[in-house]
Order: sequence, then C-alpha cells, then structure tokens
Amino acid sequence: MKFFSTLLLILIILSASILSVEADSPQESLCLKEIVPLNKDREKVAELDGIWGLFQKTPEFQDNSVQGISLDNKINSILFHLEFLCTTINGIPFDELSDYVTAGLSEKGEVEFKKELINLGKSEGEIDVWFEFSKFSVAHLHRPLDPEKISATIHLSEAFIKQYVVLSERINIKESMGSIIQETQLLTNQIESFFKTNTYMSQALYENSQIPYADFDENYGGS
Repeated sequence: MKFFSTLLLILIILSASILSVEADSPQESLCLKEIVPLNKDREKVAELDGIWGLFQKTPEFQDNSVQGISLDNKINSILFHLEFLCTTINGIPFDELSDYVTAGLSEKGEVEFKKELINLGKSEGEIDVWFEFSKFSVAHLHRPLDPEKISATIHLSEAFIKQYVVLSERINIKESMGSIIQETQLLTNQIESFFKTNTYMSQALYENSQIPYADFDENYGGS
C-alpha cells in the first residue's frame, strides 16, 4: 500500500513538472501577447491615477469616488482573469498549498494527515477546505481551454478597456462632464454582466475563488 501511495505521489509531482514546462508553450505566449495592448491602455489610465484619482481631483466628482475605484477594480479584474486564462490554457498548475496538501494526503492518508494538521493548530473547517482544494487541484491540473475562445474573450474585453481610456481622457481634459458619473456606473454594470455571461470569464472567476488562504510559515513550524 505504501508503495502505491509513493508511486501516486511521484506521478502527481511529475505531472506538475510537465505542466510547468508546458507553461511556456507557444499557445500561452500568443495568448499573453494579445493582452499586451489592453495592459498598455490600462497603464494610460493608471498614469492619470485611475478613474478614482481623477474623481478625487475633480471637485464635483469627489462624492462619487467609490464609483471610480469600483470601475478601476473591474478593469484590473478583467486583465487579471484574462492573464489567468492564458497561463492556465493547458491546466492549472499546483501552487504551494496544493503541493503540500496533496503530498500529505498521498503519503499519510486523510485520517493521519488531518491529525497532523490539527496538531499544527488548524481547525477542522479549514482542513476540510484544504482537502477540497486538493481534490480541485488534481482534477484541474490538466483541464484544457480552447485558445480561440480565450482570444474571443480578449477581443470582447477590449471594448471595455477602450471605453475606460476614453472616459479617463474626457475627465482629464474636462470634456462632456455632465454624463461622466452615469457612464462610469453603466460601464461598471456592463463589466459585471460580462463576468456573469461570458463562459470563460465566469470560469476564471470560479477557479480563482477556489484558492484558499494558507499560512505556510505556521504549517511548516516557522514563526
């Protein structure tokens, strides 16, 4: 039994290693290249201190700063999740937590490893979350994505980024200011809808939400 557990652990580690090699695949590189112009556009707005900063510098908009930072966050979220789709095009590689938990389960079994974690001060609720995350990580280690669908999602996202840039430029030069607040809220709402209705953006949001917080210094006996 111990031999098979060790063999399983080796196979998991080898799979993760193979995936890390694939991470530099031409598909990923081409995908990330498509996002470069969007990041450059976002940086144009960042140089103006973002919509939040522009609102703060505009007396009549200062009371609406929360709307400004909300839009900034939505734009950042778009780019973060697009990059996630590109970098996990061939599967989601193990992170430090999934490595640790999967290895522990393979080497010691669920009962013994759970006892060990409890002795390290982890609650049963947290341990259950970690074990579920381990199952998720193994199941998604080689989950594939369609490059063409990611590309389509990137192109759809481009329209939101362009609107974001135009909005920031108008505020900066104080042009057509009467509808700025309404347009800021409308763009925020459109992006929220996009996250819900676009299959790959919804998937990226879900997959990222599965990653729990972990204090590894405590786990490994550090201070």
